[in-house]
Amino acid sequence: MSPLSQTWATEAARLPIAFAQVREDPLIDWWVADRLPAEARVVMVASGGCTAALLATHPNVAHLSVVDPNPAQLALTALKLSLLNDSPANRLAILGHAPMSMADRAAALISRLSGLGLPADALGPPPFVAEVGPDYAGRYERCFVALGDALKDVRDELAHVLSLSDPTEQARLVAPGTRLGDRLEVAFDNAFALPNLVTLFGLEATKNPVEPFARHFARRTRHVFATLPAADNPYLWQLLAGRYPDSARSPWLDLEPRSSPMPEFVRGSMASALQSETGRADFVHLSNILDWLTPDEARATLDLAAQALRPGGTVLIRQLNSTLDIPAAGSSFEWNVHDADLLHRRDRSFFYRALHLGRKR
Repeated sequence: MSPLSQTWATEAARLPIAFAQVREDPLIDWWVADRLPAEARVVMVASGGCTAALLATHPNVAHLSVVDPNPAQLALTALKLSLLNDSPANRLAILGHAPMSMADRAAALISRLSGLGLPADALGPPPFVAEVGPDYAGRYERCFVALGDALKDVRDELAHVLSLSDPTEQARLVAPGTRLGDRLEVAFDNAFALPNLVTLFGLEATKNPVEPFARHFARRTRHVFATLPAADNPYLWQLLAGRYPDSARSPWLDLEPRSSPMPEFVRGSMASALQSETGRADFVHLSNILDWLTPDEARATLDLAAQALRPGGTVLIRQLNSTLDIPAAGSSFEWNVHDADLLHRRDRSFFYRALHLGRKR
């Protein structure tokens, strides 16, 4: 690990927010919510709050519990839920996706955090958060900044391939042996080096990898270039351009202002949250938290998810780069491989090697 790499990762590790933006396509979660009964009860990982903000507006969702052991993630989720009352333009500016002076953003954040009963530094150092915006103030987001820095010399080529809507041509331009393809490999090797990820997220986050994380992210990036149009993929643009394309953003950002009830915020582990939900939940959203667990811990978490769900309830799991056999660990579920594979193929948030959709037996 180079001294430069070590410096940025060490500095970023001090930030309280691990994941500022949810790198999961919430249209998949919306698809699940479409199939829930009326007045459904949902228990989900908070993460950066983007998916929670969208699901809070779904007509089938009557109760939403968002769970995270990190108070900064819950604070960010609360901020985003409160911003549903604002115009899309205000959301974009306050969160850092549109221009806003540092002073104005700082004032807006202090006002909104105070209204939520949160301190000014709930999201991190106030000057830094006001400068970049909350959606760029996470440790994961600083990893993407490092990736962008490593790609500066191919910025024009990168802008061109991101403007395309032809996966065949996109795949050709980022193939191994091309200038852009080779630069992507080197950039991922530098930014997503294991020591950086351990510094940012700890050893637990890097358990049981199928392959080195740098290789995983490079391979999945090539996969999405080869299978989906790049020009309107907000997750691909956020990774490689550091912003959204003009034509697409995380869906919740473009919703018209509305008043939605605040969810229940649960600070703690998902396991403890599920224990208090016995037989009440219709949908348990586990993000990719099983990637962080041992096989025995994953099995125990899935058992708790089954206990929390009503008969016929749904669990949704994303799998990043772990060797876990998730279906085998969840014997209480009937796994819908067909729909999970269809959803995975259309998943614009391409980081995940697998998607698991289960129905409680």
